Amino acid sequence: MDISSSKLHQLVTVARTGSFSRAAADLNMSQPALSRSIAAIEEYYGFQIFNRVGHGVRLTAAGKQVVELAEPALQGMQVFDSNLRLFGAGKIGTLSIGLAPLLASQLLSRFATNFFTSSSKVSLKALIRPGSVLMQSLKDNDIELFAFPEGYIDPSPDIEIELLGEITPLCVIRADHPLAHRSKLSLSDLAEFPWASSIMPTVIDEILKPNQFICDNYHILREALLSSDLIAICSSSFVASQLKDGTLRQIHVDGLPLPPTPIYYAVLNGRIISPLAQDALNKIRDFLNS
Repeated sequence: MDISSSKLHQLVTVARTGSFSRAAADLNMSQPALSRSIAAIEEYYGFQIFNRVGHGVRLTAAGKQVVELAEPALQGMQVFDSNLRLFGAGKIGTLSIGLAPLLASQLLSRFATNFFTSSSKVSLKALIRPGSVLMQSLKDNDIELFAFPEGYIDPSPDIEIELLGEITPLCVIRADHPLAHRSKLSLSDLAEFPWASSIMPTVIDEILKPNQFICDNYHILREALLSSDLIAICSSSFVASQLKDGTLRQIHVDGLPLPPTPIYYAVLNGRIISPLAQDALNKIRDFLNS
């Protein structure tokens, strides 16, 4: 016989009420069914748990010890059940995710702020690394998933990818940059200035062969951009506040295509992600599409 949480609940309830009839009412079951259930436990283990006294029951000496063991076990099972429900609702557990630097700079602070709530008991671990490292971390189960822009990783049969949304890239300079008040800019107008990016756009690298500041930390890149003649391509949301306060300026350049960049997430092939990870993906998707 396997002792289930319902059996433990029956034992504890009969002991607490001192009556099969009152316990049956509390348990929402018939008295005969409850009596048979308790009798089956006693018969299986070979000793009496309750003395039947008149219309009530009392614990035997052995029965008292059984209930003392049953109560914390039942409480533990109730906590376990509650935690499973929280896991299912994405309110408990640890989430380990990977992010490309561009996405980390754009999304991570907003995501972390919304990840923690007063009703949750969760931990967040974020790995910000190159695509090859994120791929290996996924295969090693160090992260559950990772998000990346199109072209950031090479295709692999080991992973499944799905579209999350897209980001809108901009070409930006500081407000008092020499090009700030020029109109109808072309690529040749940019040739004398250095560029900043995590990955240099192919069209820039092929046509201009510019001086380059390659940095995968976009916060450092943005600070450098604000204090130099660098030109940068980055996401619109990442520089939204600087564009609003006027410290950065968007420029439009003929011959410089800046189409929206698709953003994907990757998981191991055939892997079902946790409710916490699914909730995280929903939040990231909302951020990208807002």
